[in-house]
Amino acid sequence: MTQFFQGWQHRELAMVLVLGLLSVMLWRAPMIGWIFYPFHLFGTFIHELSHGLAAILTGGEFRRFRVDYDLSGRAWSAGGIGWIISSAGYVGSALFGGFLMIITAHAVSARTVLALLGVALGVLCLIFVRNWFGIFSGLAIAGLLILAAERLNATWAYGLLLFLSVQMMLNALDSVFGLVWISSSRADVLTDARNMQLMTGIPALFWALLWSAISLTVLIIAVSVAFRRNSLYGVQ
Repeated sequence: MTQFFQGWQHRELAMVLVLGLLSVMLWRAPMIGWIFYPFHLFGTFIHELSHGLAAILTGGEFRRFRVDYDLSGRAWSAGGIGWIISSAGYVGSALFGGFLMIITAHAVSARTVLALLGVALGVLCLIFVRNWFGIFSGLAIAGLLILAAERLNATWAYGLLLFLSVQMMLNALDSVFGLVWISSSRADVLTDARNMQLMTGIPALFWALLWSAISLTVLIIAVSVAFRRNSLYGVQ
């Protein structure tokens, strides 16, 4: 056990744990929780875009999506493989958060990543978003990411990107855990898990639990790869 923990980058791991703990404690606080709203909103964009990407990768068409002020969203697609598209929202969000955490921890230019995220989000919003709130909020977040890339020094850019990656992972877990509750108590609510039930006949709760397990696994793997000195990237 001691040898296992000797392989970790303790300072970076502690930073992630502190950020995660503070986020969980504060994001529902009445006077402070609004600070996290843009990060949760960004997570909704990632969720809906994951549906669209899955549609395209499985031979279908991504037509449009919307994001609303209450952090809900909806994506429209045609063709493709339905069960993959429905699963992609929650699983894709977790994978994105894990990927972001890994590249943040491995000597990738944080300013470059922030700029690329901003440009990509802005372009995708202009192409696919079809409601005014989604367009304006998406472009605002994109602009802030680009502005951060231009104005922040390397240290602050790294901190922001690390915070963003932690928020994406926590948001993915929070969303899918909420889905478990909805799937077990609200049969009248149409969700991705309910869509899977309609397609497969397997209860929505099963899919919610499966996606929760996948999201937790992604988090564990991402943290391990990102903050182990003997990781695949060979970072010392």
